[in-house]
Amino acid sequence: MNHRLILLFLLAVLGVGVFGVYGPGLEGPFVFDDHPNIVGNQLVAVDALDGENLRDAAFSLGNRHYPDRGLARLSFALNYYFAGERFDRFAFKLTNVVIHVLNGLLVYWLSVLLLRRYAGGARPPSTQAGWSAMHAYLPLLVAALWLLHPIQLTSVLYVVQRMTSMSAFFVLAGLLLFVVGRNRLESGRGHGLTWMFAGLAGGVGLGFLCKQNSILLPFYAFLVELFFFRHEVLPQAARRRLYGFYALTVALPAVVAVVGLVVAWDAIAQGYLYRDFTLWERLLTQSRVLFFYLGLLFFPHIRAFGLYHDDFALSTGLLDPWTTLLSVLLWAGLVGLALWGVRRRALWSFALLWYLVGHSLESTFVSLELVFEHRNYLPSFGILFATAYYLVWGLDRLLRKRRLVYPVVGLLVLVLAFTTFTRAGIWSSQITLNMFTAQNHPESYRSLTGTGLLSIADGGDARDTFAAFGRAAAARETTIVPLAEMSKMAAGLRALVAAGADADPGAGAPTPAVDATWLEQPLLLTGPYLAAVELALDKEMARRLEVFPVIAESVYALGRLSDCWSKKFDVCLPLADKLERWYAIALGNPRMNPQDRALLKMFRGRFHAERGEVELAVTLMREAALMQPDNLSYPLKLAALHMEFDQWDEVAAILRRLESDKSWSGFGSRHIGWLREQYENHLSASATVVQ
Repeated sequence: MNHRLILLFLLAVLGVGVFGVYGPGLEGPFVFDDHPNIVGNQLVAVDALDGENLRDAAFSLGNRHYPDRGLARLSFALNYYFAGERFDRFAFKLTNVVIHVLNGLLVYWLSVLLLRRYAGGARPPSTQAGWSAMHAYLPLLVAALWLLHPIQLTSVLYVVQRMTSMSAFFVLAGLLLFVVGRNRLESGRGHGLTWMFAGLAGGVGLGFLCKQNSILLPFYAFLVELFFFRHEVLPQAARRRLYGFYALTVALPAVVAVVGLVVAWDAIAQGYLYRDFTLWERLLTQSRVLFFYLGLLFFPHIRAFGLYHDDFALSTGLLDPWTTLLSVLLWAGLVGLALWGVRRRALWSFALLWYLVGHSLESTFVSLELVFEHRNYLPSFGILFATAYYLVWGLDRLLRKRRLVYPVVGLLVLVLAFTTFTRAGIWSSQITLNMFTAQNHPESYRSLTGTGLLSIADGGDARDTFAAFGRAAAARETTIVPLAEMSKMAAGLRALVAAGADADPGAGAPTPAVDATWLEQPLLLTGPYLAAVELALDKEMARRLEVFPVIAESVYALGRLSDCWSKKFDVCLPLADKLERWYAIALGNPRMNPQDRALLKMFRGRFHAERGEVELAVTLMREAALMQPDNLSYPLKLAALHMEFDQWDEVAAILRRLESDKSWSGFGSRHIGWLREQYENHLSASATVVQ
C-alpha cells in the first residue's frame, strides 16, 4: 500500500474537515476588538487597490512612521475590497480558516522534520535517526490535534486575531527554513547557515508586521537545536560557525531584551497606572493562568472556554487565593525538571519549555489584560506535539496491537473536532454567544453587559435588562460601561413614568432607600425611586472616573453617550450636564494613557461643538491633535470642525501644515487631497458669490 498517497488523502480530509468544523461560525458576528480595528477603521475600507489605499490600510493605526501589524491590516483591506467593498463576516472569517489550515500544513511538515530526528529521547546521529521507530502517521496526528483543538477557535473566528495566526504562519515557515538549513549544515551541504539565518530573519521580520511576538522565533529555534540536533557531531569549523550563529541570533537578543527591560522599566511600570492591577499582581496571576491554559489543552470542557475571561480571579498575594503559592511552587519545580530534561532530550521537557517561551511576552511584564485563549495558538504546538508522541507510544505498548491504536486516536480527534464544531455553532450569532458566555461565565462583566445590550435590541423586559447591567457593574468596580447604559435607561424610564406609561403596580408603596447594594436591587418603576437611582448612578460614575484608571472602553462609553445625545435620542437628552461633568472628571484623572486622553478630548470637543460652544470645542480638538502628532485623523477632524463653523482661514493653515510636512508624503495623501478639495470648493463658491 502506498503510504504517501494515503497520507496525502488524509491531509486533504483533515483540511476539508477543518472547514466543516468551523463552518457553523462563519456567519457569526464581529466581536470586541474587531470593531475598532476592522469595522470602525475607515482606512481599511478601500475602494481601489492602488498604492495610496494599501499604504493607508497598512498604516491604519495612524502612525505614519511604522506600519504596526501592517500586513494583517492590509489583509483586512483586501478582504473588504474583494467582498464587494463591504465588511462581509463570512469572507473575513473564511480567510481566517484558510490561514489556519495553511498553518496546520506547516505544523505537519515541521512535525515530520522533527520526528525524523527523534529516537525516543536518544541522541540521533543523523537526520534520519529514529524515523523507522516512529509511526509514519504521527505528524498527521500532531497537525490534527493542533488544527481541531477548541482552544484555537478564538484565533480563527475572532477576526482581529488574524494578527496572531498570520504571525504564526511566518514563525512556522521561518522555523521550517531553519530546520532545513540545520540539516544541511549537519550533512555538510552548502549554505546551511544561510538557510538558517534567512528563516529566522524572514520569520521575525514578516511576522513582526502581523504581531510582535514573532520575536520569539530565535528562541523556538534554539529549543529545536537543544532537543533535535547534536552540535558535537559537526566538524570543528562548522561548530564554531554554529556557535557564532546562536551568539548573534539568541544570546545577543536575550542580552538586548534584559537591558531593554531595565532601561524601559519606568515605561513598563507606567503601563500599570492604566490597569486595575499591579505588575506584581499580574505576575502572580499568570502563574495560575498558565495552568488554566494547560487545563483547557488537556481537558477541553466546552463550558470552560469563552471569548471573555475577565471573571478570572486576580492574585493579590501569594495566599490570596491560596492556589497562587501552589502554582508558583509547581512552576518552579516544573522549570527545574524541564531544564534537567534538556540533557535527556525528553519531549515532555521540550513541550514545557516551548510552552513557556511562547508565553514569555504576553504572560509576563507587559501590562496586557490577564487572560485570552488566542495566546495559546503557537505555544500549544509543543504541548500537543509531545502529547501525540506519548499517546501513540503509550497506546502501542498498552494495546500491544498497532491496529487498535488507530480507532482510539481517531476517536480522540473526533471528540476534539465535535467540541470545536459545537463552539463554532455557539459563535454563529451574537445571541447564542452572549447566552453561552453569560451562562458559563456569570461573573464576567463584559458578558453581562453584552446580555443587557442584546436585551435592549430585542425589546426585553426593562427590569431584567437593568439587572444585567447592574450585575455587570457590581462584577467589575472599575468599569463605567454598564453604568452608562443604566444612566440612559433610568432617564428614559423616568420620562415614561412621568408621562403615565409603564407605571409599576406598586407605585403607591413607600420608596425603598437606594443603599450600598442598589446595583443588585430589583428595579422599581416609580418616579421617586428612578430619580434616586439616577442620582446614585451619577455619583458612582463620577467616583469610578476619579478613583480608577480611565481605560479605552470607558473613553468609548463616554463617546457613545455624546453621540447618543447629539442624535437627540430621548434617553440621552437629560444627560447633557452630567456628561459634561463626567468628561471633566475623567480628564482630571492622571491614570489614563496619552492615546486615550487624546481620544477623550476629541469626543468632548465634538460634544461641545454640538452644544454650539465653538471656542471650547476648537480648543479641545486642537489639544487632542497636538497630543497625537503622528495620527492624521486628528488634524483632519479639527479641520472638519473649522469647516463646520465656517473658519476657513484655520482650514487653510492646517492644509498648509500637512502639505508642507514631507513625512506625510505617500501616507494619507488621499485624505489630505480630500481636505484640499473641500478648501478649493469653498474658494470657488466664494468667488461665485462675489461675482
